[in-house]
Amino acid sequence: MENQTNNLAADPTGNLAFADFPASLKLRGKQPSTIESYTRDASRFLEFMHEKKLRLGNLEPDTLLAYENYLRHDCDGRTNSVRRSIIGIRQYFRFLVDRKVIRESPFDFVPLPARDDGLPDQLDEEDVAMLIEAASATTPPIKAARDRAIVSLLSFEGLKASELITLVWTDLMLDDNLAVWGSLSIPGDRSRAIILGPESAAALDAYRNLFREWSAQRPGVISRMFISFKGRESAVSTPTMTRHGLKFVMYELGDKIGVSALNSELLRHHAIRHQLALGKTPEELMGHLGLRRLGNIARHNALPVLEPAPANGFKGTEDLNDERNDDSHDIHD
Repeated sequence: MENQTNNLAADPTGNLAFADFPASLKLRGKQPSTIESYTRDASRFLEFMHEKKLRLGNLEPDTLLAYENYLRHDCDGRTNSVRRSIIGIRQYFRFLVDRKVIRESPFDFVPLPARDDGLPDQLDEEDVAMLIEAASATTPPIKAARDRAIVSLLSFEGLKASELITLVWTDLMLDDNLAVWGSLSIPGDRSRAIILGPESAAALDAYRNLFREWSAQRPGVISRMFISFKGRESAVSTPTMTRHGLKFVMYELGDKIGVSALNSELLRHHAIRHQLALGKTPEELMGHLGLRRLGNIARHNALPVLEPAPANGFKGTEDLNDERNDDSHDIHD
């Protein structure tokens, strides 16, 4: 008891122990994506404690309920996102108990928010066609090609954000002569190889051609597949993209087509319907998406089949190259 009192006095806000939290989750066999999520959720709650001048010794169950309300109303948190945040925070406070920083967690008996098993508002094929058109009209040309490839992988193949930002070029196999077929090895805790559709293959081929030019000007720079751009008119490029950077790309493109708060999860839902419309069975789609349960696949399977996009909705490699070489094309950053 005395030891716990000393630990609490040494770390009254729980910040000192935080550095060891990811390692403890790893020792418990948690997957990298789960470790990242729990760590992020705990960090945000510690920031909330700091803003409210709270200490571990005066936390109550109502504190977590107040934070849940803050996420819902001040941060516009979706039900399942709020639920995951509460789970991550409870995990952190159990860790503090294990470290003997506190005697017991004040949050163990706070009920978890109910899971929302409904589907979000859906994008149709015309929305995605507009999204690709908006991506192709950005500048510089390599950013346009990058954004088009990102949208294709998210909305047609259903990659998760964490999977997309860790891709490297050796994960991709494309026919150099005719980019209508390709395969992609997806890293992570749900690693798998998928066959790419023609839209994704064409988009990656166009991006790869420009990336080779970019890379040739930067000998020795080791880059992932998707690079980032910063500064006015995207003049500065960096060799990796973060989750935050991808989120900004989604917001930027969503704003151009009038879809507020566009995110990778919404595009992943579209990919489920897209793949089902192509004739994949739910079981085949589970393998394509790296899922262990049918979940949302079954819910999407009960919806009407997606209507095809307009015939000119998707642009091939030649179209993108034509736009790149046409100085009169109306481009906005």
